[in-house]
Amino acid sequence: MRFICYFLLFINSSSVFAQLSNEAIEVEGLNRTYLLYLPSGFNINEPLPLVLNFHGGAGTANDQLAVADMRDLADSENFILVYPNAHPDSNQETNWQVLTSGDLPFTVPNPHSDILFIDELIDHLHLQVNVDLNRVYALGYSNGGGFTFDLGCRLNNKITGIGVVARTMYAETYNNCIVNHPTPVVTILGTEDYISEYDGIIYEGTLYYHSNISTNDVWIENNNLVPTSNLSLIPDINTNDGSTVELYSWSSEDECIELNHYKVLGGGHDWPGTFGNMDIVSHEIIWEHLSEYGMNGKLDCNLSNLESSPSTESTKKVIKTVDALGREINRTTNQILFYIYDDWSVEKKFIVE
Repeated sequence: MRFICYFLLFINSSSVFAQLSNEAIEVEGLNRTYLLYLPSGFNINEPLPLVLNFHGGAGTANDQLAVADMRDLADSENFILVYPNAHPDSNQETNWQVLTSGDLPFTVPNPHSDILFIDELIDHLHLQVNVDLNRVYALGYSNGGGFTFDLGCRLNNKITGIGVVARTMYAETYNNCIVNHPTPVVTILGTEDYISEYDGIIYEGTLYYHSNISTNDVWIENNNLVPTSNLSLIPDINTNDGSTVELYSWSSEDECIELNHYKVLGGGHDWPGTFGNMDIVSHEIIWEHLSEYGMNGKLDCNLSNLESSPSTESTKKVIKTVDALGREINRTTNQILFYIYDDWSVEKKFIVE
C-alpha cells in the first residue's frame, strides 16, 4: 500500500482568505509539486468541488496559471483549484505521461506514473481540504489535454468530467478507455491547429493521435449519447481574431449527460479567451458545462448521489483503528488512520485536533 508522506499545513481557523500556495506530496519516492488555490472564504467544514488544471508539454503549473487563471472564478463559484506540475522525463522535459509511453516509435518511455500522482493527490486533498469527491473536474491544454483524456479514461472512478483544449486523444488512451459512470466532456479545438491536428496524426503508418471525429465517437458511445449533434453558432464577438466558433452538442435521451465540442474555425494551437480566438473563454465555458455534473450525471437529474450510504451503513461498528503502518492505535487526531468495521470495510480518515 502506498501512502502520501507530505501534508499541507492545516489551517487553524475554519474560514480563510483566498490564498495561492506551492505544495508537494511524495509519490513513488518522487516529490510531486502543485499550486493550490483555496477560494475566498474557504471553510474546511464545507465540502467543495475540485478543479485540476494541467499545463502543456514542457510547461509548468505557473505557465498554466498564466494561460488559464481561474482564481476569480474559484472565488465566485466556490471551488478548490489545483495546477499540478509534470515531473521531468528522461529527457528532462515536463511532459505528462500516458499508459504506454515509449511503446510507439519516437516516444519517450514512461519513467513514472502520472495517473498514480493524481490518484493520490485527490485522496490527499480530500483529507486535507475536504474535497467533494462527487465533483472532481479536470481540464488541460495540449499535452495536458491529452493527459486529461487519459484521466477521464483511466481514473474514471475519481474524475467526474473533463475539458480538453488543443488536443485529440492519444492512441494509447483511446485503446485503454474504460468509462464506469456518465462522464461529461468538453473539447475545444482549432481547425488550423498544426500541432494537435483536427484530423489526428498518422506518422510513417503509425497512428499517434485520433481525429476529432473519432475522439467524439468514443465519448458518444461510452456515454450512450444520441449520435446526432445539435449545432449552435457562437456570436463572433471579436471580428479581428481571424476565427469563429461552432458548438456541436450531443446528449443522452434523458439529457442527463452531454458532450460539447467547440470547433474553432481558423483557430490554431491556442487557448481561446487568452490567445487565439477571443469569442469564448476556454476555462470559463469548461467550468460552466462541467459544474452541472456529479458522478451520476447532471446534478438536477434526480439521480442517486455517489456518496449516499447504504441503509445498513449506520449499523456498522468500528472494531479496530490502525495507523499507516498497521499498528492498532488509540490516539485519533493529527495522523492518517484506518477504521476497520465489523463488515471488514475500511475507511481512511485524517482528523484535526
